[in-house]
Amino acid sequence: MNTKANPHVVELFLAGDYVSALEDSNIESYPLIYAYSLFLSENYTAARNVLQGIDSIRANWLGELISLVNDLKMVKPTYFEIRNFLELDIDLFIASQRINFLEKLLGYSKQLSEVNRETYKLIGRVLFNNNLLALSKTFLDLYKNMVYYDPELHFIYAKYYMAQKDYNSALSSINQCLIALPEYYPAILLKREITKLTC
Repeated sequence: MNTKANPHVVELFLAGDYVSALEDSNIESYPLIYAYSLFLSENYTAARNVLQGIDSIRANWLGELISLVNDLKMVKPTYFEIRNFLELDIDLFIASQRINFLEKLLGYSKQLSEVNRETYKLIGRVLFNNNLLALSKTFLDLYKNMVYYDPELHFIYAKYYMAQKDYNSALSSINQCLIALPEYYPAILLKREITKLTC
């Protein structure tokens, strides 16, 4: 194992190559990446041992993920942990092809939504960004049933419908977004783009 910091470790890890990241990293320089790589390698005990020396909310969140994949439940995820890390780790699970972890996390979405009701929207957004369109819409629809008047939700819907080449639905969604938040500049730009496609 290397004893010096290697910036390439971060690139490997974010690309989903947690095996190489684990080989090239060390606890001193990259404790959280090291713990995550152990977790993704299903070495849960070693990952927990590393986490004991890390004082951060991201480390706490990783502890929750370890509990989820082992016990099928989380202990006490917080609103801010869900807001800050849920999308990052869904993206990581997809990049690292840990579909079993992804399935467990998505299967726990109802419980997470009871802590942070934006959970379904966050999941829908990251799945959309990973081109998992049908699954993305499933979670966006769940969120819409809870919170209809969220401008960001309608913005994501507009992008979803554009990807489906359903420009009339995209225009309707972006109009809903702008009704809720008229000055939202990305939505103004997207509406211009949609309008050109509907002419």
